[in-house]
This record gives sequence, C-alpha cells and structure tokens, in this order.
Amino acid sequence: MKTVSRIFIGFIGSCLPSLGAVVWSGTTSTDPFESSNWDFSGSSVTSIVSNVSIEDDINIVGGTVEIPNLAGQVRVQIGNGYKLTLDNATLGLVAGGNDGVGGEPAGTGVEINLLNGSELNTFFIVNGVTLNIDSTSSATFGGGGNPINISTVNLVDGATLQFLLEDPTEFTNEHLSKVFVNGAPAVDGSNIQIESFNGGQGSKISVISIPEPSSVLLSLLGVAFLSTNRKR
Repeated sequence: MKTVSRIFIGFIGSCLPSLGAVVWSGTTSTDPFESSNWDFSGSSVTSIVSNVSIEDDINIVGGTVEIPNLAGQVRVQIGNGYKLTLDNATLGLVAGGNDGVGGEPAGTGVEINLLNGSELNTFFIVNGVTLNIDSTSSATFGGGGNPINISTVNLVDGATLQFLLEDPTEFTNEHLSKVFVNGAPAVDGSNIQIESFNGGQGSKISVISIPEPSSVLLSLLGVAFLSTNRKR
C-alpha cells in the first residue's frame, strides 16, 4: 500500500503546474502562436513560434488551445527539461490539421502533464516527450504511422489513450512498448485493455483497475466470515 501511495504522490508531484511559467490567457483567440494569448509576465519568454523551443514551463488552465492549420507540419515545441501542463484544458487542432507537440530534435526530454479532465487531441507527440495522463484525462492521436514518436506515455487508473488511425494490432506492434501504467510496462490483459475504436481503424487503451492490497484482504476476510457462518 505504501508503494502505491509513493507512486501516486510522485506522479502528482511531477505534474503540478510551475509557478514561474508562460501562462495561457486566451485573450484574442485559441491560436498558441498568437502572443496576445499568453501571459509572459512571469517568464523570460516573449513569444511562441511554431517549431521553436519555448524555454520555460507552460501552463494552460481552463482553456482551449487549437494549433492552426499552417503550411507543412508544425508543433508546439517545448524546450529541453521543461514541461507543458494542461489543467482542465484542451489542446487540439484546427479542423484538417496534422500537427502536434514535442521537444526539440535530439533533445534531452520534456514532460506533458494532463490534469483534471484535460484533453490532448493532436496528430502526434515527438522528440523525447514523457506524457503523463491522470485519472480524469485523455489523449487522442489522429496520425497514423508513428504518432508516439521517440516518446512515452504513462497512465494511471481512469486515464484514456486513443488512436484514430492505429488499430489494435498496429498499436501492439508499434506502441505497446512505449506505454506504462504507474511506471510499469503496459501488458495487454494484465494492466491495460486494448479495444477496437473509430470504426475499426483505431484503438482505445484503458487501464485495468488493480484493487489495493487492503481491499483484497477485506474481501477475503468477508468470504471467510460468510463461510464460517454457513458452517454454523
């Protein structure tokens, strides 16, 4: 029980929003590349540009952000060692977009944390992302091929991971090794369930609940008590 508590506390601790950060305001629109939509007062960052590293933590609380459908394929690029936190927020795409979120090429790693009913709805994550999804949040990737690219996903009980164009076989072959549950490797039928999704083109991954040891013990004691009473 102590081990489970430590895992949960560690997950929450790593996901807490940073106080000194670039903060979403959404003053003008849902466009993340429009500077007027951000509060830079607590940061040395002065603008956000596609495919250019943001050298600070990024907090989006209670808002909706949509990456515009620009020429080519672009991403919101997090600087090495920094994190993007969505708290009761959505980060998605303008209709028809094929863009995503990630670190810089050959980077040292970044975090994306989804908290309190947040949704990440992009084509992909790329370049050293550790994506943490809490018990109320979800991530849906629209791209085929390799939407979890040089990245990993960590789920907890209640978290949802979906792919629109990666069916269960493709997910198992290409992405299963990149997914973890409370830090342990995901295993189909053991700690995750893989289902067909999006008319058979995609897949949905959900966590299989494992009862706390105390709950199992109480259940066994209850069975023993009932069995003893029946014998009497």
